[in-house]
Amino acid sequence: MLLLNKKLWALLSAMLILSFTACSDDDSDSPINSGEESSIEALVLNQGSWSKNLGSISVVYRNGMVNPDIFRQVNNRPLGDVAQSIEEINGKYFVTLSNSKKIEIIAPESFRSLGTILYPKEGNPQQIVAISDNEAIVSDIKNQLVRIKTVAPYDKPLEYISIPSAIQYMAVLNNKLFGLSKQGLYVFDLDRINAQSVRQIPNIKSSEETSTCKMLVDKNKKLWVLMNEKDGIVLKCVDPIQEKSVASHKLPFVSEEDIKPGDVWAGVSYNRTDIDPTLTWIYFNVQTCTIKSSWSGVSTQQSVYRMNVETGKFELYRDVPGISMMYGFGVNSEGDVFICDCLDYSSQRGYLRKFKKDEMIISYRVGIYPAQVYFPKTK
Repeated sequence: MLLLNKKLWALLSAMLILSFTACSDDDSDSPINSGEESSIEALVLNQGSWSKNLGSISVVYRNGMVNPDIFRQVNNRPLGDVAQSIEEINGKYFVTLSNSKKIEIIAPESFRSLGTILYPKEGNPQQIVAISDNEAIVSDIKNQLVRIKTVAPYDKPLEYISIPSAIQYMAVLNNKLFGLSKQGLYVFDLDRINAQSVRQIPNIKSSEETSTCKMLVDKNKKLWVLMNEKDGIVLKCVDPIQEKSVASHKLPFVSEEDIKPGDVWAGVSYNRTDIDPTLTWIYFNVQTCTIKSSWSGVSTQQSVYRMNVETGKFELYRDVPGISMMYGFGVNSEGDVFICDCLDYSSQRGYLRKFKKDEMIISYRVGIYPAQVYFPKTK
């Protein structure tokens, strides 16, 4: 018995030593997970509860593991309040924090903070797009654009630019900045971004329901905007040189009298859009009919449709049953659909749902109010 106890003690001691070795700290800028950076499948930017300082970045690894708040773990402080967007510029992540009135700059390999741009004036930073090798423009809900540096030292914003109406999503094409507002599609020359030089394409605009839709650039360097109309979803193509709409394709809704299971019933409030890595297929979500009965009317679910930018043809890509509060949406290079599911407004958690092409559904628990799924660029 004594010999057995000694052997057991030796085994436990060896396991304890190994566990401490596996958990040892590393202060270098190597990836926080033990694998290579390529093992990261997706990043999820979580807004967090309003005024709770719970904005976060969740890392989803290809082996199925999740780090729900990697910035806090690495930097020993919260990311900030109401995270809005994450973009890679000059090899660094720029994360806008709307309610914190700041932009955090982060190293992609280690998730260490490299700097912070604080707004000394009023502002709620939203989306960000590079306009040169060392500058970017940040959209804002305060009817302004903000110009910042994208190389160190980052310091405070360079310029506040008043504009007629707030812009959310932006794109840069042909040395021009395009910004979508509820008044129309604004166009600025990159060397003259100001209210005096702005031009407007009036028949293309956002609404409250489509304010969450990204403007998309296809393989032909054309710009696409999704609009919800009473009788269907419309995708409009803009030629950046002519500064006008050159094509329009509609996915019509089916009336209640004619609808049957599988038909498109309506658009979705706070719709989402994405484009595949070949820049050929535009993806978006709609409501489709599941059941129609004389006593309960039309029952629906969310479904993902896509459109080919060359032909303008629409097709059902896949149904995404069980999703009600979709805050973020993306399609990876393998064709898998990723959806940020917030569950409900009282929830203290969120999930990333992965709808694989083989019909398998995988769920990852992430942060509170997941709002954007981001696929790191391949090195």
